[in-house]
Amino acid sequence: MIRPLSMTGSFLLFALFAACNGDKEPGPAPAQPDAPRAPLVEKAQVADWCKEHGVPESVCTRCNPKLVDEFKKKGDWCTKHDLPDSQCLTCHPEFAAKFAAMAPKSAK
Repeated sequence: MIRPLSMTGSFLLFALFAACNGDKEPGPAPAQPDAPRAPLVEKAQVADWCKEHGVPESVCTRCNPKLVDEFKKKGDWCTKHDLPDSQCLTCHPEFAAKFAAMAPKSAK
């Protein structure tokens, strides 16, 4: 008598787990990390550009001297060339590629 009950209980547990796990539909396959993806929207060109100095107009201290104090407060200032250190291509020629990549196509 005990044996049939334990078999029935085991069967019910098995059926319960199978029902819980069997109802799941497979989800989408995970994306491969190395697969190239198309952008959702096209990259916008920067309209904020100082063609004269090759930096965004919004941070061009030569066109807008009022910005100088903010750069100096942050400690971002090249005293030798009198412009932000983060824009000093003489001291940091490696920044040239960064600014060239930011430039709108019409300014290149």
